[in-house]
Amino acid sequence: MGVAALWGSTFPVMKLAFSQADPMPFLAARFAFASLALWAAIRISGAKPKISREGLAVGVLVFLGFALQLEGLAGTSATKSAFITGLNVPMVPLIEYVAFRRKVRLRAALAIALGLLGLSMLTEAVRGIAPSRGDVLTLGCAVLWALQIVAVDRLARDIEPASLALNQALPTLCLALLVSPLLGERTLLPSPPVLGAAAYTGLMATAVAFSMQAWAQRRIPPELAALGLLSEPIFATAISYALLGESLPPIQLAGAALILISIPLAAEPGTSRD
Repeated sequence: MGVAALWGSTFPVMKLAFSQADPMPFLAARFAFASLALWAAIRISGAKPKISREGLAVGVLVFLGFALQLEGLAGTSATKSAFITGLNVPMVPLIEYVAFRRKVRLRAALAIALGLLGLSMLTEAVRGIAPSRGDVLTLGCAVLWALQIVAVDRLARDIEPASLALNQALPTLCLALLVSPLLGERTLLPSPPVLGAAAYTGLMATAVAFSMQAWAQRRIPPELAALGLLSEPIFATAISYALLGESLPPIQLAGAALILISIPLAAEPGTSRD
């Protein structure tokens, strides 16, 4: 729930930041703050950072997920982005089945169906309106975040939480710096408010939240971890309304409600690893 609150708060913050900064430079600044904070925290604790190929591979997933999310935010609202991203939760059991042949329960299958129906209503595809480029990019982000949840589940038992978070932060920082000039995006962040947004999202929503996620997933299975993230769109919606004045028309609101219903259906509570 804490991770969900931190992640949900980033949608309107990033939407505001992009009025003054391009996505990739902002992402690089965010993960520079996160990487420095994580490295310092590990060193202060007296440990040495553990870097692994598997952890860095998860970092590539994180970069791709954020890249699609940030580019998508340029073409959709922060509220819609949060709900579409929330579809990562019903995707987790499907990925667990494809990758590890874990049986998909009936309620998980129902959750996937409800989530897809909700998505079609949220993007107004049910009315014959083509989804926006931002909606499609954000849907790709949801797939990548589902993969990240599954991957963290496999690594959290072997790598300390802060080190696992650092493994995810470093590739994202490096790849954002490499991709930025290829996209023709500015490399400078022009204003203190944008730097403040990068610091907040880097320190709280990345360094702290990723460490919390890794710590929690040592103790609970991925389906239950996904269940804990179900409130992310709710936090995002409340904060987006307060900061941006965003709201949804009735059909999109109904679609968002179906997605919210699908999320807990997909993640049946189970016993902890402890």
